[in-house]
Amino acid sequence: MADATTDLRVAQVRGVRGLDGSLRLEVLTDTPEQRFIPGARLSIESSDRVLTILEVTPSSPGLFVRFGEVQSRLAGERLIGAYLTIPAAQVQIPPDRVLWDEVIGVTVRDPQGEIIGEVRDLYRAGGAEVYVVQTPDGGEIDLPAVASVIVEFAPREGRIVADLTGSELTVRAAKAVRRRGPQKTPGSVASLRAAKASRRPKQRSAKPPVGDA
Repeated sequence: MADATTDLRVAQVRGVRGLDGSLRLEVLTDTPEQRFIPGARLSIESSDRVLTILEVTPSSPGLFVRFGEVQSRLAGERLIGAYLTIPAAQVQIPPDRVLWDEVIGVTVRDPQGEIIGEVRDLYRAGGAEVYVVQTPDGGEIDLPAVASVIVEFAPREGRIVADLTGSELTVRAAKAVRRRGPQKTPGSVASLRAAKASRRPKQRSAKPPVGDA
């Protein structure tokens, strides 16, 4: 679990709108209504800078947010790609969630116990969480966090089981890690919903992971 010194990612800056420096944010939290309100303060990851929210405009996807400390388009453009965080001490992480860093390094096996590979990275695509798994021969495979693929999800016990039967997932040559931040920052929160849903008829695949609780 995260300690009080940990920062959790709640958004990533994806672009700028207009000349006033309004930022387009990809939301990395299940509770945006709590995190993105006027007066709330977010930190820029790996920086001492803190931004104060002045105005929030819903968008699809994400949000447009105007910050008091970002006064121009140029200032906003300098933040594209940055992660915005809050202290973990502000968050009560539910017991059915784990931090992304707790998933990195876990061995993934098939239902018969054969090793598929090791989780080397996580990212989100279309709102869904995807685990980048390095196979024993050095290739990579992207495993979506859906119940039809992830049949058991217990990273704290060092166990993830994936069933690739009937899937069209393919192994590709390894490439550079895409979204890992500094090692000191555990980043977003991953959910155990994939495992829970495997015991139920359906599962919500859209947002298993995200910024904080």
